[in-house]
Amino acid sequence: MKKTFLVLAAAAMIILGFTSCGGDKTYTEILTEQTKGWVLSAATSDPAYELSTGRSTANLMDGYLYEEEMDDIITFKENGIMTIDPATKTAPDYGYQSTVIANWNLSADQSKLNMQIPFFYDNSNMMYDAEVETCTISSLTNKELVITYTFNDDEAPAKGTYTFTLTYVPAK
Repeated sequence: MKKTFLVLAAAAMIILGFTSCGGDKTYTEILTEQTKGWVLSAATSDPAYELSTGRSTANLMDGYLYEEEMDDIITFKENGIMTIDPATKTAPDYGYQSTVIANWNLSADQSKLNMQIPFFYDNSNMMYDAEVETCTISSLTNKELVITYTFNDDEAPAKGTYTFTLTYVPAK
């Protein structure tokens, strides 16, 4: 009986060893294996973001983001290049009209994702900001990427410090 138990225990250890070896993927692998890219599924602000209309919103998809910005597809490539594709919705006078190429990378400890945030504008508010922002990775799986970005907005009416939490899911 003891011999059977020891054989079963050893077999279980071997099987467990095989299933855990090689199963852990790096964040780079998870980000880049989504060949169809990532699309925004939720975006929030803490505190609520002050809009030019005079109201505030914690849900950035309700008044802050344009409909044309919410279907942008971000694709991460292993070579440190990311593409931002406007997908199906574009506006003739703002936003991406065609695919844009930007840089991205992870911090050494994989806690930070340095990337271009698709819906940030430059100082003229006419073009998207090509600056790479440092975002904190809250979670990353093959089904969801959640990042936070804290920044100080110097423009009225939204003057203040905000933390945006952006949730991306694989594009279909």
